[in-house]
Amino acid sequence: MYNKALTRRSFLHGAAVAALTLPVGKILAQQSDAQAEKKTVFRIGALDGVLSGKEGLTWEQDYRRGADLGFAGIELGVGKDYAQSELWNAEGRQRLRGFAQAAGIETPSICLHSYWHFSFAANDEAIRNQAVQLAREGAVAARQVGARNILIPFTNPDNVPAATACERWISGVKQAAPAAEQAGVVFCLENVEVPFADKPEDIIAIVDAIGSPAVQVYYDPGNAVRSGNDPLHAIPLLNQRIAQVHVKEIKGKYIGDGIVPWPQIIRALRDIDYKGWLMLETDATDDAKAAATKNLATLHSYMV
Repeated sequence: MYNKALTRRSFLHGAAVAALTLPVGKILAQQSDAQAEKKTVFRIGALDGVLSGKEGLTWEQDYRRGADLGFAGIELGVGKDYAQSELWNAEGRQRLRGFAQAAGIETPSICLHSYWHFSFAANDEAIRNQAVQLAREGAVAARQVGARNILIPFTNPDNVPAATACERWISGVKQAAPAAEQAGVVFCLENVEVPFADKPEDIIAIVDAIGSPAVQVYYDPGNAVRSGNDPLHAIPLLNQRIAQVHVKEIKGKYIGDGIVPWPQIIRALRDIDYKGWLMLETDATDDAKAAATKNLATLHSYMV
């Protein structure tokens, strides 16, 4: 039998004809497979208390436990006595970097629970000034410990009117924002069920009024659900303003047991091309290690 040599032109022609004769369903399936391969697999970390639970571990022990359980990072939190923590002095921050390096995981963020005590919305001007200084010092602390994001919860402990709270928050964060810009870190404002910054439209108005690239959003879908908001509506609106995401469950002990639609939230985050961290803020339960392990596995299963 005569075998004609396969020229480049005849090969390309044959390939084109073959493509045209493929069933449409098969082509779509191939496209779907290609898209599946590009699914974002988010890095997952845990707030320090999620790992410590009732054991009250040190930060060094938190890093070790986080690494042992398979977390990629730890979020360090400080409260009213923030100035006495390792995070608030140069030697302490050096030690924390050493703990992270020894464990082989990151410190992507710090959490300033302190704002429940020192709010930008406070009636006392001295407290508002302290809130500004806290943010400025937090920017330095975050940079030196290797964290990019700083969680600042929207707080209003004096229950001032919404318009006043918004005005004070915009003014205060604007004063502090240059410190974050200079440090190369981000103030991430978190929705924590306060009326003046609960809906995504309100959060957007505040962040955009501040107008700094170093001020974004720390979105908490669990808090949104608990306050009657729909995270699947909020995520496309907040979009690129979202710098980091907290993960918790509502009306359930573990992720997947409650009413927060986490599989759909993962898809929504992928749809806006979010590439940041998912940070567990889940219930430590009576067995923090077991709970963290279970929640991490569940979250991973949603990313398949």
